Amino acid sequence: MITYCYGVWNEFTNFIGGRAGLAHWALYLLALLCCIFLGKEIRKKLFFPSVLVLLFFFNPLFYAAVGTRFLSGIYWRLLWMLPVSFIIAYCLTQMTFKIKKNVLRAAAVILACACIIVTGERIFTAETYREKENEYELPQAAIEICDYVKENLMDWKETIVVPNELLCDIRQYSSAVSLFYGRNAGGFITNIEEDEAAVYAEMSKEEPDLEVITEIGKRRNCRYLVFNTSFHQVPEDMTAYGYEKVYVVEDIYAIYRMIV
Repeated sequence: MITYCYGVWNEFTNFIGGRAGLAHWALYLLALLCCIFLGKEIRKKLFFPSVLVLLFFFNPLFYAAVGTRFLSGIYWRLLWMLPVSFIIAYCLTQMTFKIKKNVLRAAAVILACACIIVTGERIFTAETYREKENEYELPQAAIEICDYVKENLMDWKETIVVPNELLCDIRQYSSAVSLFYGRNAGGFITNIEEDEAAVYAEMSKEEPDLEVITEIGKRRNCRYLVFNTSFHQVPEDMTAYGYEKVYVVEDIYAIYRMIV
């Protein structure tokens, strides 16, 4: 039981993102408490549903029976059911209207805004935002890789291994390019097969074991391997492994095709 309690708490702390998130949640719990005093209708629509979600989430028995079996890796998403920001905003507005003195109203608003600003994070940063490169709003490299594979199809689709940063982009562009493993490579949604896990582990290294990647690739009819040459340390000539270099995208992504 202690293990399950720790698991629940770990899911929660990962979701809130540390101490700053904890302060934001303290503000949320305070707002949730205020809902009790805002009338029966508000308690029915906001307070009780939120409490029910919290009771389920922090119940180690529920985590053991459901979380670890059916929601492994995504158990924290249960907290998406909580309208955290809405409840904070709604309660702040209602409490502000109930305060008669303008000075206290201003103080309440400033305090709440300060808490939100201090505990919040910018959504758009250099890591999370960039100008779109094309009408698909995908990295141009992903499109060029897919276009090359589509132009050289030997069947209705080809299986391909790509660097981790392109996993979510390739699958959005073309069904003719089938990923050997997708964004679930880390097994955070469902467990993946042994071959996929082995190749993913090697592709996550700067010096991947090409023997492992190419042996599995040939056995599983994976005709294309793509490496990020700014990260992966791979030889120019891979014919000894059964693959040949056929194309380079943006002077970074080297495409190798199985020799037939």
